[in-house]
Amino acid sequence: MKLYGSITSPYVRRIRFLCMELGIPFTLVDTMTDAGQKELREKNPLWKIPYAEIDDVKIWDSHTITDYLLETKGSGNFRPKTGTHHFREANLLTAIDQALDNGILLFYLNKEGIKPDAAPYLTKNALRISSILDFIKQELNGHFFFTDGKVGLSEMALFTALDWMRFRSVLPVEEDPIFASFLNFHGQSKSWKETAPK
Repeated sequence: MKLYGSITSPYVRRIRFLCMELGIPFTLVDTMTDAGQKELREKNPLWKIPYAEIDDVKIWDSHTITDYLLETKGSGNFRPKTGTHHFREANLLTAIDQALDNGILLFYLNKEGIKPDAAPYLTKNALRISSILDFIKQELNGHFFFTDGKVGLSEMALFTALDWMRFRSVLPVEEDPIFASFLNFHGQSKSWKETAPK
């Protein structure tokens, strides 16, 4: 498997974590380099990461890559994607991804000197993150979303989102006791430690 992306991308990190946990070997093409970016743009019309080439299949979205890996390689110790929890987990993923995407937008705009109060749309984005994170805290059952005590796609998404927000200083998530406990609990995993952004 050939995976295109950067070690700081939370979406790429999900795939790296999943591969490590499932024992799937992969080669990471660093798209932060000129050569990696050139190769990505030649192969992926979206110019978006993660992009993966697996078993002669080309996939350019983290959710589709995840689906392909779980369907073809098995779910290992992860909570299966199908089941009575499926639609609740899908909603959780949508919410977490929305908060993360809004956080990424704010991060890049801040680098350009544009603050959330520069326009009503940006203010709404910032407020949306808070709304989503409040919802997520209500949905968590300790360190998991479901009572099975297994890591699933929603836990994987939340960990990468929160850890990226902490790493990029987008939000002080580590100051929230619920999120701090969640990050500390799951952060002990060898795969999370090995995929940590630097």
